[in-house]
Amino acid sequence: MSWSYSASDLNTTTSSGRINTVRLLVGDTDTTDQLVQNEEITFALGQTGDNVYYAAVWICRAIAAKFSRMVTTTLDGALSANYSDKAKQYNQLAACIVTGK
Repeated sequence: MSWSYSASDLNTTTSSGRINTVRLLVGDTDTTDQLVQNEEITFALGQTGDNVYYAAVWICRAIAAKFSRMVTTTLDGALSANYSDKAKQYNQLAACIVTGK
């Protein structure tokens, strides 16, 4: 599996450009916090006829599903991870991409 992002290659005409554009739309541009692999984006693009917006919605829903299966964790009241909030945010992002709002 691979992960890549290049802000200088954002377009809808090349495979790498479409992958980068989908990453930008879903906010998966931080190499230290990778959410999905290139192959998963390529699959989403294939399922949506290479439409970067529909693929971004598909990926947002996949990321939300990933976080939905994780439990909220709190350690000694000092550190917590609320994965259900992340899942909700990615579902909201998917809706925003669909509506353009």
